[in-house]
Amino acid sequence: MVGMLYMGSITFFLLMSIIIVLSMYEFSSFAKKLHIYIPYLYVVLIGLVIFALQFFIALNMIESRWFYIFVIPLIFMLFVIELFRYQKKPMHNIAFSLLALIYIAVPIALLNYFVFVERQDLLNSNNLDIQNYEGFISDVLFFNPERTIVYSPFIILGYFCIIWIYDTMAYLFGVSFGKHRLFERISPKKSWEGLIGGTIVTVAISYFFPYVFHILSWYNWMILTIIVIFSATMGDLVESLFKRSIDIKDSGKIIPGHGGILDRFDSVFLSAPIAFIYLQMCF
Repeated sequence: MVGMLYMGSITFFLLMSIIIVLSMYEFSSFAKKLHIYIPYLYVVLIGLVIFALQFFIALNMIESRWFYIFVIPLIFMLFVIELFRYQKKPMHNIAFSLLALIYIAVPIALLNYFVFVERQDLLNSNNLDIQNYEGFISDVLFFNPERTIVYSPFIILGYFCIIWIYDTMAYLFGVSFGKHRLFERISPKKSWEGLIGGTIVTVAISYFFPYVFHILSWYNWMILTIIVIFSATMGDLVESLFKRSIDIKDSGKIIPGHGGILDRFDSVFLSAPIAFIYLQMCF
């Protein structure tokens, strides 16, 4: 995953597309356990279109109005398709289809704005040598020959590192010192000790992020870390709520010992939109 994010925009596009396809497959299996059958292939198509359009909008290749021109008819057809499916729960099918798009496709699509940065923003940022980006600049020449947009893996890598470091530290503190349950009704193993210990360590480590991931200043990285930790924790709990409601432990078995794709990216689905808002304020 780190390699595909670092290599450039094409591998980023492929990686995120794979995540959308697999996540929606697992989400459709959630629905099946409730005897709800969403039009999986069509919903995946809409999800990929949402991501692809945001990819090109972030590159300044197309105007944002094209997003609505394409997506609104696709959503409209979602309702029309249900007329011809002869399903017992058409309202549930449509509701779960829209939830899959909002919960999975939209947050992943917003990650485009984590990696495509205005060249002028890089020149204005602190602790950054623009020459470090020449390889990434060439990566988007095919899409943006004017070189006004640069593909930068550093913000998204820093974002994922925040989630990974926090998850690891929260687990270690929780196992070692956890006595007070954070949300026992939904996730019996999570503790306040894990949350507090993981947050302190992750925020402290994020102080040094500018030396590795550049672009953002130390205080912006620390603020972003706090925002991501809070929203990622909510994302983790929400997915646990979904699984508990259908009485399953893991969303899938694609990653041995870890579960499914939804289990690995549950923190992203709620934290990415909140992080996106903060990054828009920074730039």
